[in-house]
Amino acid sequence: MFRASPVPDGRASVSPVCSLSSERRSGNARRKVSTTTCRFLTNETKRKTKGPPKRPGRKENDRGESVQTTKAMRDRTDECTSSSEDLRTTNRRRKTNSRSPDPRNHNTVARAFDATMDENTNDNDTKNETEIVKPRFGMAIDPEVLPRNDETDKLIMKLFVPAVLNFLIIPLVGIVDVFWVGRMGDAVALAAQGAANQVFQSAFWIISFIPSVVAPMVAKAAAGGDKTKLQNKIGEGIFCAFMVGFFGMVMMGCLRSPALSLVGLDPVSPTGMQAAPYIGIRSLTFIPAIVSTVGFAAFRGTLDVTTPMKITLASQLINVILDPIFIFGCGVVKALGVSGAALATSMSELIAAGLYVVTLLKRKLVTVGSMLKPPDAKSIGTLLLGGAGVQLRSLAQNITFLAVTRTILTMDSTGTAAAAHTVSSQVFQLGAIAILALSTIATILIPQRMHSKELGGPVVAKAVADRLLAWGVLVGALLFFLQSAAIFALPLFTPIKDVQTFAVLPTLIGAALQPLNGIVFVAEGLMQGHQAFLRLAGGMFVSTGVMLTALKFEGSTLPGVWMCFAAFNTCRLLFALRHHFVDGPLGWKHLNANQVKWEETNKSA
Repeated sequence: MFRASPVPDGRASVSPVCSLSSERRSGNARRKVSTTTCRFLTNETKRKTKGPPKRPGRKENDRGESVQTTKAMRDRTDECTSSSEDLRTTNRRRKTNSRSPDPRNHNTVARAFDATMDENTNDNDTKNETEIVKPRFGMAIDPEVLPRNDETDKLIMKLFVPAVLNFLIIPLVGIVDVFWVGRMGDAVALAAQGAANQVFQSAFWIISFIPSVVAPMVAKAAAGGDKTKLQNKIGEGIFCAFMVGFFGMVMMGCLRSPALSLVGLDPVSPTGMQAAPYIGIRSLTFIPAIVSTVGFAAFRGTLDVTTPMKITLASQLINVILDPIFIFGCGVVKALGVSGAALATSMSELIAAGLYVVTLLKRKLVTVGSMLKPPDAKSIGTLLLGGAGVQLRSLAQNITFLAVTRTILTMDSTGTAAAAHTVSSQVFQLGAIAILALSTIATILIPQRMHSKELGGPVVAKAVADRLLAWGVLVGALLFFLQSAAIFALPLFTPIKDVQTFAVLPTLIGAALQPLNGIVFVAEGLMQGHQAFLRLAGGMFVSTGVMLTALKFEGSTLPGVWMCFAAFNTCRLLFALRHHFVDGPLGWKHLNANQVKWEETNKSA
């Protein structure tokens, strides 16, 4: 439209009115583009509409009409000309990059110009439209990933503190074992306890795949709100735990000497003769130990980490009380030495299993029938598939630990290096408890968010996962400072000066590795939450190969062995981050599709 305005020389002039606004689409994302649209008003339009308010550069004529001065008109016309040139440049770019000419009318620039004049059309076309921007690798991290004390952080903290206390109890009790065995004043006894405990733990985690598979399954069932399904999943886990535990008990009890040989320990050596009885006693509690871990996983799957903490505290107090009695003897109880530490630990595990089963039954999270009923074929297939991945991962991981133990035991015949490694490992594991707690939170929180109708969805789960990774880095950095200060507490673990001296540098190296461990543990916890057990196993086998290669070059000294863990965990980190950011359920390749699928499922429900 054109507006004719009288000017002093009596001629009619064109009065341009310029406005800024338009939108355009680029791919999946919508973004604002600043363009200028010029409208030209005529006298006809002026008579039908109210005149504009007075503006600088305008004056009234003898009829009271607001008119532009010649200078103001010339300035405004120049402005419109410049803006129109910018618009034509923008439209030419549109034509080149994203638009094809109309076969009926090749005036693409005109069509683009007309489109900018109808703002309501764009608004109507995009009303109620939800678009998810496809993230690239560099965009995969939420810009608000850092902790900020919002609802996500409060939930993480609510789960984190009890989980840390729960995991903290077991290493503290392990430190108590080391403390009392160390008070025997025999480096061979301390080395025997450390080697035997490593063999038992390796065997235990290789065959106890059930808890790792059960936790995300329970979390998914709890998020769905189906109580019967929840009871069946927990019952199936306990039933399978009995079967697997019985197998482990028989195998470990019969193969004590070959198991010790795996770590380079001669069964007839002084260290081997003290280590063999320890393994024999601990093997008797394979069943209650696995049942306890399944119970712990069941409570975690329902986002209850307080109950496992209470049960663990009660059972481990028994261990703390019985340790000095069985190790040094008391009254009619004879001194059993290293075997006494194994007996105290076994009794505490038996009590823990009983408390877990009774509490699960009392809260109706499981029934007697579901515990005694064998799983159906589909459930067995799920457990076996997930269990295969967990077992392969545990196998690869424990090959690494056994190789480290073997390297250290053969480092010197006095047992000093092995004793120093035992002390350093206890300090390191004590610091890693906080990181392990975050990992378990990721295992249960991600499937809960992924499948919850009210609180979840893949996009929400992605934000929570990124926040957990940030927590892992920050907690690891804090542990670096705390563990570095632990070198002053080494005399509490052993009175032997040589062992204290040997343990200083490994303890400091372990402290430096904690920030790396923070993100590694959480990222692998996310993979467990997605039940990506085979992917975890593959990454662990590659990392184990890197570790074994590093040991050949740097495994001649105790600090060199600890430095090899840096290469081991770096390799694990690369595999875990690729799954999270690229090709996992929350990676940029699948996030949008999973979000759409989740929304469609909830609509149909």
